Order: sequence, then structure tokens, then C-alpha cells
Amino acid sequence: MISERFAEFLSRMRRGASEQDRVRLASVLRLNRELAGAEDRDAFVQTLLDEAIRLFRAERGFVLVPDGAGRFRVACARSLDREPVHKPERKVSSTVVQSCVEGGGRALLVEDAQEGELSAVQSIADLMLRSVLCVPLRAKERTVGCLYLDHRFQKGAFEEADLPWLEAFADQAAIGLHLHDLLARVREQSARLEKDHDRLLKTVAVQAERLDSLEPELTRDRLQRPYPEILGTAPATVRYLATLDRLVDGEFPVLLVGESGTGKELAARALHAYGRRQGGPFVAVNVAAIQADLLESELFGHVRGAFTGADRNRQGLVREAEGGTLFLDEVTEMPLELQAKLLRFLEERTVRPVGGDATIPVDLRVVAATNRDPRRAVAEGSFREDLYYRLAVVSVPIPPLRERRGDLPELVDAFLAGAAAARGGDVRRATPELLDALARRSWPGNLRELRNVVLRLDALTEGPEVDATFLEPEGAPVGSDLPTLDLAALEHAAIGEALRCADGNKAEAARLLGISRRSLYDRLKRFGDLD
Repeated sequence: MISERFAEFLSRMRRGASEQDRVRLASVLRLNRELAGAEDRDAFVQTLLDEAIRLFRAERGFVLVPDGAGRFRVACARSLDREPVHKPERKVSSTVVQSCVEGGGRALLVEDAQEGELSAVQSIADLMLRSVLCVPLRAKERTVGCLYLDHRFQKGAFEEADLPWLEAFADQAAIGLHLHDLLARVREQSARLEKDHDRLLKTVAVQAERLDSLEPELTRDRLQRPYPEILGTAPATVRYLATLDRLVDGEFPVLLVGESGTGKELAARALHAYGRRQGGPFVAVNVAAIQADLLESELFGHVRGAFTGADRNRQGLVREAEGGTLFLDEVTEMPLELQAKLLRFLEERTVRPVGGDATIPVDLRVVAATNRDPRRAVAEGSFREDLYYRLAVVSVPIPPLRERRGDLPELVDAFLAGAAAARGGDVRRATPELLDALARRSWPGNLRELRNVVLRLDALTEGPEVDATFLEPEGAPVGSDLPTLDLAALEHAAIGEALRCADGNKAEAARLLGISRRSLYDRLKRFGDLD
């Protein structure tokens, strides 16, 4: 930012400048870069003052700023050797400062203060001043400060030729000082707003706590729907189910946010099973599990010949979900280019297959999920903000298992029942010692981790009770000193549990297990379980 006076000065320098002027101009321009890099106002003023003393051959320099009472106070004082001046308020002539400020914005030059009008001023005599150069720092017709240079031992230390330089220098300094003052006010306002925000949050929290104490305790029997697939009666579980209860009948997109293994797909299936589209298909897509270059074709389909290997038309998973629900798991992992196409689909409710010309209308509900903080993904630039707001018409946090410890006994019983059904035997009971040990764990893998632990313990147990004998330390790898595992029994139990979770749907069970449908059929045939 350059003032008009400084711009005129630069133009004059270009038209005809001496070598000394060019050296001084280079110094002033270098100073602008240094001032622009100053970390704060104090560093800015100190750099400004040191360079002014050097450029104008002063003995000392002072920057004064308004004190709010019509006077000026010293903000910084430096000597020729770049050291602070001791007791600077006593080293400045207030008469010189006042004369300068009242001089219409022009610089004041005093070649010898001990002669002429100023010699009669007591402060001039006391200070034993000889040469003085003073200029107001003005920005937007307001005096934001004053630059004061002096030399006590040499008269004529400053000359008329210095005045244009000093005024141009002062214009740039005033702009910088003004901007730093504005920045300081912005920071103060920001700090006040932050404090007000914190106080507001605390007030809201206190009010919410009071309201919670007045409201009756929320229990599952107050919900409109039973949600038998989602187990638990812990407060976090019931609050999350109450949120689903309010969203079931809607048609708007929902974004489920929760850690891996918390049961986001179960929540999506509940929204579908009890909603208006329950008679339609439920199509689940794990965005992170499909290659980026194949994802567009998987979602929107393709026409024959669209790319190498496209030997037939394919309608895509979006169209497969027509009349039902499309579940997009790990949606924040979608490539940015495809995010734009998903956004277009959500806005227009039409798809265009890869390689095709026609757009096809699709009627469905979209439920998405992510195990990341979607706002952080937006801030990092990996997730489009407009897509986030389109998907998160309502955002539902899914509580992690560590917030649902009261649900552990019911969950463990359910997983043991699934293991018993898979092996065709009696249901084993978990001992209190085992439940206590499980309750002390942090469960970073949530429900998925708990189910795997319970299935393993069931496979290793022979009696009617499952205890903590074979429970590995949390986070420990499988040790070589553990008993030999019956891998076939574990595999059989895992398949049985997957089929139970998929309500007998073999394609869905294969997806949960991470194997192909053909591999699942081969294993069922080997175990004699194929219908």
C-alpha cells in the first residue's frame, strides 16, 4: 500500500535522482519489505525507528502515539547503537511535538534548537538539543503517531533535502502503524467474542442440564419403533435411537458419523426398514472398498463400449436402489471429481451412465456414513463443503462402545447366541469376571471388535461358561503360547454370525465377510449348510 505523496515522490526519483538518492530509495524499499514481515506492532515500530535513525543520521529516535487524553506518549525510543533510550519521556521536547502535529502534516526541521524561536523554550534548553527532525504519522486524515529524531551534539545534522524523504518514509510508516492498530483491535474483538462464546456455551450447558433434570428419563419403551437389531439400553444408545426415531419418516438425506465398528450400517438399515421405502431395496456401497477408477461406473452404471471391458450395459448401484435406500458408507473417502457428480445427482435426482448421453431419473433416499469428522475433511480440502451440506441435512452421531458400557452384557449374550447357532450347540454364559474385564477395555474397534473377541472366546471354550481365561491383553498380538485354534470352527462361527447379521442374505453375508459369493457357497457346501 503506497500513499499518494510517496507515489509522487517515487515518480520524482525516477525522473532524476542522484546516486545518494538511489541508495536511500533502495534502503526505503528494503525497509518496506522488513516492515511487512514484522511479527507484531512492537517489532514493526522498533524496525521503523532503527532504520529512520540510520537513514537520517540521527543520534536518537522516538515514536510517539496518542495517549487518548490529547497528548502523546513515547511508544519506542532507540539510540544510534540500536539500544533502548533510558527514561525516554524526559528526552523529548513536547513543544516540538506539538508544533509538528499542528503543522498540517508537514515535517518540522530544526537545524539548531539553541538559536532562534525555540531557544527560549525551557525544555529545549534543559535537553541541550541541537538538531531536531519531526514528522507526524497520518493515516486517513488522522494522526496515528509522530516520528521524532534528534542530535544533541551536532547542529545542522539534518537538512532541507531530508524533508521529502522523511515525509515519504512517514507516509509508509503511518500506513503500517494504522494496519497494526486495526489488527490489534480485531484481535481484541475476536478475544471478546471467544469469551462471550465460551460463556454462552457454559450457559447453554447449564440450562440443558437443568432441563434434563426436569424431563423424565428417556427409555426404549418411549420410542415409536422397537429397533430389535440395535441392542442396548444405555443412555447414549437410547438417545441415538430417539434421533433415528425422529428421522425414519423423512425423505431427506442423513449423514451417520461414528467410529469404525459402531454399527453405522445397522442404523442405515433401521432408517430403511421402518421408513416409507421399506418395501424397496436397500443397497449398501462401501466407497472406500471400490477402486477410484471403477467407482463412477459402479455407482452410475455404464453403456456398452464405454471403456475397455464394458461388454454390456450396466445400470449401476444407484439405479438398483430405485424406490428404496442407497447407503454410501465411508463417503468422505470418495474422490473429489466423483463428489461433484454425486452432488449433481443429489440436486437433480438423475444419473447419466458412463459413456451415455441420456439422463435417467431415480427416486430413492440417500443415507451416508463416515468414520471421520466431516468438518475436518472439509477444512482439509478432501471433502466438498457443498456436498457435505447436501448429505448432512441431518447429521447423526453414532456413540462408540466406550460410551455404551452398560450395553456390554446384552451385546455379549447376543454374540454368544449367534456363535451357538453357528456351531449347533447350547448357548454359553459369560461369567461376571469376563464381563468386568470386557468393561475395562477401551474398544477402539467398537462392536466389531467385541463380536470378534466373543466369537474367539466361544470357540476356545468347552464348558457352559465363557470366562476370561483365553482373553488376550488389550492391544496384544496373538501369542505363540496360546492353545492351538480350531480354525474350521472359527470360520464356521464367523459365517454363521455373518448370515445372522444379514438376515440370511448370502450376498450380504459374503460382503460382510469380505469374500466373494462363490467362496461363501463353497464354504457352506463344505460345512453341509447349503440349502
